[in-house]
Amino acid sequence: MYKTQNRKPIRELSLIDDFLFTEAMLNRETAELVIGLILERALGITPKRLIIEPQKTINGIDTDRHGICMDVSITEKAGEKEASEIIRVYDIEPNTRKSFYLPKRSRYYQAVTDIKLLGSGIDYDKLPELITIWILPFDPFGGNRMIYHVKNIVEEIPEIDYNDGIRKIFLYTDGEAGGSDELKRLLLYIKQSSYENVTDSRLERLHHGVEEIKNNSVIGVKYMRMWEVMELEKRESRIEGIAEGKAESIIELLEEIGSIPDFLKQKISEQKDINILNKWVKLSARAETIDEFIEKINS
Repeated sequence: MYKTQNRKPIRELSLIDDFLFTEAMLNRETAELVIGLILERALGITPKRLIIEPQKTINGIDTDRHGICMDVSITEKAGEKEASEIIRVYDIEPNTRKSFYLPKRSRYYQAVTDIKLLGSGIDYDKLPELITIWILPFDPFGGNRMIYHVKNIVEEIPEIDYNDGIRKIFLYTDGEAGGSDELKRLLLYIKQSSYENVTDSRLERLHHGVEEIKNNSVIGVKYMRMWEVMELEKRESRIEGIAEGKAESIIELLEEIGSIPDFLKQKISEQKDINILNKWVKLSARAETIDEFIEKINS
């Protein structure tokens, strides 16, 4: 199997890493503790009944529309009964990648989620509050704040309460302003989930759950296999990209000497063997006619 490069040992993972966060969400007790700490320390919300769905996939409105995969989707109900009204939906997304369109990505997640929340014939006032929480190791807006609240406003009269039920929260793990000491300690632990960053009894309970995950041999094997699959996919993608580039070069060179038959274009485009494509690049550069090139690659 393809040798992986720079794989971080599972012991060095933190909750901000997608794999460890997802595994934490698969354990009911640990998931409730993580979610409860985030909601209480970032938003001042003590949740009621929570329904937790890790790695929830929501398809687009049609087969040609982009779907989303949430790290965890949390539904909060008003009471303990199954038929209780949904009052809030939370989407918590730790993300270490800096090069992505965060505001527009957040907008799309909210739009796709909303479509699934309101059934046919249900009044709009029944649409629950939707809060998306991004946890980031980089500052998304440059204000050195540990928490940013984003809401829609009436631009001309910003003091008006434009309550559409949509809130976007961005938590910056290294931020200094705009949050409590408790939130700062939580964000530090999420960024670096080590015992040195355990500073209160609830974080100690959380750390115990995190350590159980890291010491689970089955989860360790799962992590290793996941990483190997990802590395293989990356390698295959790179090879395909190189192959496509070679194929395009061959076709461009041949077009300079004549009209290329459709069967030949298809044969070149479908070839993925880099060694063969390298050979064909040289042949296409030397060939004086299309027929000469065809004869040489078939010989």
